[in-house]
Amino acid sequence: MAYARAAMSSGRVLLFLGLLAHLMFGLRPAYERVTTAPSGRDYASYYYAVQVAADGGDPYDTAALEAKARQERTRKEVHPFFYPPPFLLTMTWALPLSLGEAYLGMLVVNEALLAATVALCLGPFGVAPWAVALLLALYSPIPDNAWMGQANLLALVPALLGLAAARRRPVLGGVLVGLAAMIKMSPALFLLYWAIQGRWRPVLAAMATAVVLSVATLPLVGLDAQLRFYTDILPGFSSGDYHGLTVPITLPANHSIPDVFNQLWKGPSRFRLSDTAQLASTFTALGLLGVWAFRFRGPSRAEPDPAAIGALSVLMVMLPVYTYEHHLVFLLLAIGAAATLRPGLAVLCVGFFLAWPLDWLRGVQGLVSAVPYAGMLVRESKFIAELALFGLLCWGPRRR
Repeated sequence: MAYARAAMSSGRVLLFLGLLAHLMFGLRPAYERVTTAPSGRDYASYYYAVQVAADGGDPYDTAALEAKARQERTRKEVHPFFYPPPFLLTMTWALPLSLGEAYLGMLVVNEALLAATVALCLGPFGVAPWAVALLLALYSPIPDNAWMGQANLLALVPALLGLAAARRRPVLGGVLVGLAAMIKMSPALFLLYWAIQGRWRPVLAAMATAVVLSVATLPLVGLDAQLRFYTDILPGFSSGDYHGLTVPITLPANHSIPDVFNQLWKGPSRFRLSDTAQLASTFTALGLLGVWAFRFRGPSRAEPDPAAIGALSVLMVMLPVYTYEHHLVFLLLAIGAAATLRPGLAVLCVGFFLAWPLDWLRGVQGLVSAVPYAGMLVRESKFIAELALFGLLCWGPRRR
């Protein structure tokens, strides 16, 4: 009993220190970046998409977004908006605000979502407090996600909440995961967790939620624009065509499976996969999903199973064409679960390479560039760490 009390007390101390480090070395620099960037960085895409939609326009019309930005004299170009139509319902709070005010508001939203993610990891998923403390203090994708104004945690929190709730309330769990999938498409992969267990009520609830949310979005995003997303924009994702996004697939900060094959078989442009790379990516994705399904098939020993869900979240990050630094915030549960279930040097190395800032990676890459293959290994260190994390979760213990 005394040992349990001491462990709880030390856990609280570690969490407090981790939170303090996050506030000092994560949130404060992010706040400074947000308050000194009137352009709104990546968040501007969401902001102008909901503004154009509220004016009766098409949020997927990039020219309309840029015209709105030039009219307000905030920026000349805006990244194309390519999220599902119901995503914009989560951005309507920004309608009466300026871009700068909304961008700062998104920082507050992301901090609240981070707190919810921490609570879920510690609670139903049983992640050790020391692992959460280290992630808060050292995991660079957390501040990256915050200062870029990204919406990754906006999708992660309802997904984790739904996976945790589905044990006792399968319909509610499905609704929450369906909500996450309508914020960003990738959390739809979590439906496989229930599918391999033969639990179809939450799967059907998630599908119904997608339909209901799409109908609820019609006053904001009309039917033509919604059909355009599903028939024109979404199919292009597999080839790297993200609705005209002009960011090269070969960007050194891309840590995805398709990027690896794109380096082997170059595409017709810097923004599109070759047919060979696309085919190889598809077969690799199916193979990894098959490995995951074989490992975690049948009723899980614990609900929710942090190893199974963590491994699936790794695939959710690796499979799309683009996997940037801020996307790695999706791996908070995966790293925490691996550290809790398999503490040791392997997890420490994996966590280090996933957490080290991109500036460090580039600096080390420059130092070893003269050594054969060393520069390539450093460049792909985060991708290699993703694969290793997937392996640790698949072949480690499953009990908490």
